[in-house]
Amino acid sequence: MCSEHCDLARIGHLDWSDVQHWPLVVNTVSGTTGPWSWPVEQRPAQIIETSNYDEWLETVAANRGIGIVPEVAQRRTQHPALRFVPLTDAPPSPVSLVYLPDAQRTLIRRFLDTARRTKTE
Repeated sequence: MCSEHCDLARIGHLDWSDVQHWPLVVNTVSGTTGPWSWPVEQRPAQIIETSNYDEWLETVAANRGIGIVPEVAQRRTQHPALRFVPLTDAPPSPVSLVYLPDAQRTLIRRFLDTARRTKTE
C-alpha cells in the first residue's frame, strides 16, 4: 500500500526484495510485518513506527512510507489517498490460533478443524 502521491503508485508491482529501497511504515502493536520480516542485509533502511492501524493508514496516506498488508485489506480499507500495489514473491505469514482448550463450543471446534485441514492441504 502506498500514497497516491508515491512513485510506487505508478509502478505495476513491487517485489519483496525491493521493499528495502522504500521507507517502511509498520504498526508495532498489531502489524504482521516489521524489520524482522527480512534478513538483516535486505531490511528497509528507514522504518517508521506507528502504534495502531488508523495511525498506520494515515502515515502511509501522508506519503511518509509504504505499508505491507494482506490482500484482504484492499477489500476492507477505503481511503481516497491510498493505492494498493501488488507485492510479488512475499513469504508466507505465520498465523497462530489461540483458544481455551476446554471450550467445547461447536463453532470453535469446526473452525479449528477447518484451520487444521487447510494447513495440511
